Parts: sequence; structure tokens; C-alpha cells
Amino acid sequence: MKNIAKVLFIFLFTFFLAGWAHLENSASAAPQPNYVKDLPPGHSMHDYLLYLAKDLDAFWSPIMVGDGYADPATTYSFPAPGVPVKTNCAVEEPADFPAQAFYCGFDDQIVMTQEMARQLWDGTYRTNYEAPVTFKAGDFSVAFVMAHEYAHNLQTELGWLPVYEEEEPLATSRSLELNADCLAGVWTRSVNDRGLLDASDLNEAKRTLTDLGQDPSDPNPTHGTPQERSKAFLLGYNNGTAPSCDPYLLNPY
Repeated sequence: MKNIAKVLFIFLFTFFLAGWAHLENSASAAPQPNYVKDLPPGHSMHDYLLYLAKDLDAFWSPIMVGDGYADPATTYSFPAPGVPVKTNCAVEEPADFPAQAFYCGFDDQIVMTQEMARQLWDGTYRTNYEAPVTFKAGDFSVAFVMAHEYAHNLQTELGWLPVYEEEEPLATSRSLELNADCLAGVWTRSVNDRGLLDASDLNEAKRTLTDLGQDPSDPNPTHGTPQERSKAFLLGYNNGTAPSCDPYLLNPY
């Protein structure tokens, strides 16, 4: 469990005011671990989620450690259908809400239920009422959401996302979510640079951003509209570096 003391929190804020300016490593400069695009025969959704988790660790850890930050390696939980979600964060049980994906700072843990992954893969998970997109969902829809949640882990390591409610966040919820979309794009660029991404994968990520974006008329904009989320993702993907995502943290959204 992380324990971010106020003095450390303030230090990280001061040190990080320039954003990720010290993270000079480009996405393509990181080690190139194996990335599994589709479920191999005889492997489960749990296996696929674990492959993604290891790939994200292998990409972000040397970048963070190389620039003097803590290793962002985190823990994971991928509950099967009907299995309780056990964290110290307040979440609904699978019986009431079977599709869940979130980062719990109390436990330093990324949780994605296998039902959530299945619905993302099938294109049946939606949070808005826009007309369904025409292209199919697939494996990279799951990969994008995992990369987004891993980005929240990075934000916690860097002091932007507080663990405890009494700690004031250093950015709005919408800014943090769009920054996470952007950082997911940075990782996606690394997958492309390894020759493991094709046009259908990018379409899958775009579909997910469309499915999960908030209605523009929502009075409580915590995540961003489909257009805003797609723009953030493509900013990270096109630039391929974490500093390109700074504007979402340094300017209010």
C-alpha cells in the first residue's frame, strides 16, 4: 500500500511542475518485450490480461527508473465472473456490477474483471448513448483500457493522483482521465514501433474511446467526451513521449 505523506506529496508537485520534461526517453527507446495481440489457443482472458500487464511494466519501468522516479510496477487482479472484487477501494460487487476496470491506490492494484474484458472485446460495453460505431471491437479495446488504468498508477507514483480523500488532487478528474488516455497512446505507439500494431487495432482503440466517452451535455464531465478522449489518445500516440501529455495536467480541463 502506498503511503504518500504530505511533505512527499508537495515535493513531488514541485518537482513535477514542469511535467514529464525530465522523461527524455521516447516510446521507441524502451525495451521491446513480447506483446500478444490475440488469445493463443488454449489460453484464457486472464492470461491475456496478464500479458498486457507485464508489457506495460516492461515499457514504463525503465523510463520512470531511468529518470529518477520509483519503479511503477503494481499488482493486478483479474476476477473471473462471479468472483468478488477484493480491494480497499469502495467498489460494487460483481453480482451488482460485473464489468469493472479501475486502479485502487490504497492497494496499488489494477483491477479488471474478466467480464469487463469480454464486453470490451465484444463491443457490448458502453457508457453513453451515441450511435454505435461501425467498426468492430477486439483485443486492443481491452489493451487500451488496461493501459489507461496503468497510467493512473503512474499518476499516483508522480503525486498527481492522491491515494487518500483528505489529500487535494493536483488536477481535475477530467484532466487526469485525459492525461491517462494520452499516456495510453504513448504506450500504443511503442506497440506500433515493434511492428505489432495494425489499422484494425487503432480502430479498436478509437471505438473504445467512442463507447466510453461522456455525453457532451453531462453536467459532471469527469472523463471527457468521445472527441476529447480520442484527441488525447492520438496526441500521445503521434508524439510517442510522455511529456507530450503534460498539457492535460498543467492546464485545467
